[in-house]
Amino acid sequence: MRTAAVVLNYGDPSDTLECVESLELSDDLDIDLYVVDNGPADARHDALRDAIGDRGQVIATGENLGYAGGNNVGVRRALETDVDLVWILNPDTRVKRRTLPTLKEHMAAYPDCGVVSARILYGPPGNRIWFDGATIDRATGATSHMNNGKSTDAVGGRKILDVGYVTGAAPLIRRTTLERVGLLPEHYFLYFEETHWCVTVQEAGWRTMVNRDAEMVHLKRSSGVLPQPYYVYYMTRNRYGFARDALRIDPEAAMAHHQTTFLDPWRAKVADKAPAWLDRFDELVEMGRADAVAGRFGRNDAVTTFPTAESTLAAG
Repeated sequence: MRTAAVVLNYGDPSDTLECVESLELSDDLDIDLYVVDNGPADARHDALRDAIGDRGQVIATGENLGYAGGNNVGVRRALETDVDLVWILNPDTRVKRRTLPTLKEHMAAYPDCGVVSARILYGPPGNRIWFDGATIDRATGATSHMNNGKSTDAVGGRKILDVGYVTGAAPLIRRTTLERVGLLPEHYFLYFEETHWCVTVQEAGWRTMVNRDAEMVHLKRSSGVLPQPYYVYYMTRNRYGFARDALRIDPEAAMAHHQTTFLDPWRAKVADKAPAWLDRFDELVEMGRADAVAGRFGRNDAVTTFPTAESTLAAG
């Protein structure tokens, strides 16, 4: 089975290039590489294209299309060829030599598996679990990574299992699943698109699985002590949309759960670390909720104009 690897770049290409280098050390090199540069074809894009050289195709989207929109550019290009599998990789992931061979063996052994993920570890040093499968609470829309934060030595049990969804950091997807179900939903722009897509995959009769014998690393560049404006907004808006549109449950009940389990803890951190940013935090939450209720999805450029909590702290 031939694999197309799609790596989505945004801004500084350093992580993307290191991700590609880890791919090149794989024990399975039957890979077509597509690097999607989620922005204009400017001088920085030219530098990325030159750095990749003849190792793969580099495609400029022209603007930031979000996670699904950007990745779908590469997926569509890959599906124009005869590849059997498409592997979407975040640029801050690093694969190990046996990651792809193990996942391909899994796909051969489970022909009804539409998408599979490896066990993904925090890195470095890479012995603490970030993703080991995930669950969806069908009553509230809440999602959760299994075994998050645990040491690999502390986790036993089955190595291969069906899961509620596969993280968008590194899903290996069967071509026929993409052809029958469609590509990732682009209207979310950021967060919940892979979760919604996995629900659709399951409803179409495919399995979403994790194989913990395959391992890789996620550097988690986007993590921080205080939430970024885009994180607060898109997680709030899209949680509502996911509950209503993918799970077809009461979105207001989902938002009540989101408030107590997600927003209230973050608000407490903001109150402690950056109280001057509380009004902005509340404004982002209300904007996310209002847009979801009104059905306004896609990219919201207004969010990029919000000051961050860190900049508010620095301003004094």
